[in-house]
Amino acid sequence: MAKRIYLDYASFTPVDPCVVATMRAFSAPEYANPSSIYKEGVAAKKAMEAGRLEVASFIHGHPDEIVFTSGGTEANGLALEAAGRTAHRKGIEKPHIIISTIEHSSIVETANMLEKHGVEVTRIPVDATGVVSVDEIKRAIKPSTYMVSIMMVNNEIGSIQPIREIAKAIRWARANVTKTQYPLFHTDAAQAALYMDLNVEQLGVDLMTLDGTKMCGPRGIGFLYVRRNTPIEQIIYGGGQERGLRSGTENIPGIMGFAESCRLAARSRKSETARIQKLKNAFVKKLRKIRPDAIVAGGDVTAPHILNVSLPGIDNEFFVLKLDAKGVAASTKSSCLRDEDESYVLKAIGADSKTAVRFSFGRWTKRRDIKGALKIIARTLTS
Repeated sequence: MAKRIYLDYASFTPVDPCVVATMRAFSAPEYANPSSIYKEGVAAKKAMEAGRLEVASFIHGHPDEIVFTSGGTEANGLALEAAGRTAHRKGIEKPHIIISTIEHSSIVETANMLEKHGVEVTRIPVDATGVVSVDEIKRAIKPSTYMVSIMMVNNEIGSIQPIREIAKAIRWARANVTKTQYPLFHTDAAQAALYMDLNVEQLGVDLMTLDGTKMCGPRGIGFLYVRRNTPIEQIIYGGGQERGLRSGTENIPGIMGFAESCRLAARSRKSETARIQKLKNAFVKKLRKIRPDAIVAGGDVTAPHILNVSLPGIDNEFFVLKLDAKGVAASTKSSCLRDEDESYVLKAIGADSKTAVRFSFGRWTKRRDIKGALKIIARTLTS
């Protein structure tokens, strides 16, 4: 049987063998509950804190600013809801948040839930390339705004948001509009972790989400970076783990595997970014020879690993199923939109979501995979 070609890295990245080995080593019986005071528990806590330091170093933060979660979805929900509770307790009667219209579904749905409970939500539109206007965000901030949450890289079209410029606008608003430490600035950087520098000091964010499943790391582990002195309180109650913000016994094998994935990403980021960008460029060039009318979403500057392309006249779901039958894994939209008929991200930029296919590349994508996939795509389009 021919080897399958996996082109859906934006959905799930295969786990790196080094990560698997690390998790296996920290799954042995001697690694006990890190809250225990006996020898095995102390060893587990020592290992966990070493992992926390590795993860913090990856984003140029401090270990006490890392809150481990079960993944990106939980981290996003924690950021919005926990900060909202604190803002309300601090006297903001009708808290206000700002998001874009193309945020990850975990942000969109959390915002929808908060709106039902009295939080005001402003949804900033994006332009045809999927980028928000910094000026619109700045105009939308008012005294009751406690949070601005804008993702760094969109998971469907790869558009890159001007995070540093947004941070500057928020600092201006703190000095001139709210005259407090609000609004906080959160970014979901899950899709950026392998290819962009996530220096939190340079980015100017207060909260940031990462997810192991997007960076060749373990499943079921992520974290929320929480800058020191950021007003945020717990939403999961129990033993008070993770600075009291996320109770529950820590996932030691997951944390250590996540730390290893961060170490590997930091080591290979520059070379991998260049390699993946070349593969993507070659893919687009050849695809346009096959289908000159192919329309690439997201403008000229997008993340190197994500390619969303509309092929006029196709039924994208049927097309993806035919590719699957021939050994190529791609997607029509984010897998987080399982119950949606079409992509709200593509609708937001005016693209035809019924003819769009997302191809995404990663650590084990080779040039031969690109060539093989394009041959199958060409045959599928003419069959």
